[in-house]
This record gives sequence, C-alpha cells and structure tokens, in this order.
Amino acid sequence: MAGKHNRARYFQQLKRRRNADLLDFEEHMPAGFFNEIGKQAATNAINENKAMNLPITFLKEDWVVVQLPNGTLKQISQVQLPTSDELRQKNLVKGAVIHVSRKN
Repeated sequence: MAGKHNRARYFQQLKRRRNADLLDFEEHMPAGFFNEIGKQAATNAINENKAMNLPITFLKEDWVVVQLPNGTLKQISQVQLPTSDELRQKNLVKGAVIHVSRKN
C-alpha cells in the first residue's frame, strides 16, 4: 500500500513541474502497465463495435479475420509472421524506421 502512495506523490510532483516528460512517466510505471492498458482499450473497442453492429477485425491463426455482426467469420488474408531468428538477423534497434509496402 505504501508503494501506491509514493507513486501517487511522485506523479503529483511531476504534474507540478512544467517540463515533465512522457519518459518520466514510462520509467516509473509498474511492469505490464502498458500491456494492461492495451488489453482494456481492445476490449472497449470490441464492445463498442458489437453495440453498434460493426464488424470486428482481428488476427487468428496467422489470418486476418473479420467477424460480422451476425457472428460469421471471413478470412481476409494470410499473414506471414517472421521467425525469431529472422528478427535477430535484422538487428532492429529502438527508434528504427521500418518501411512496409502495401500489396494490392
């Protein structure tokens, strides 16, 4: 419980500073914070689409799939996911710009 109070005090101090940066927030977030936020955002988007009878697009077993409001699934295209060895060979670093071409 003391950890939460210290973290809250820290963020209040950051708000008071005019030059508080997003990196300051990221460095002091608990592990898995952004994963949890992403899961909640995805759940909210799915629920909103269902409520408005809109299709939902997601990845399932290496396929881009659209679930229509009536529950039927349509496979749109197959996705070729790179293996971990292929990713290691690319030597990606933080901040690298990746160019992806669109196939028509």
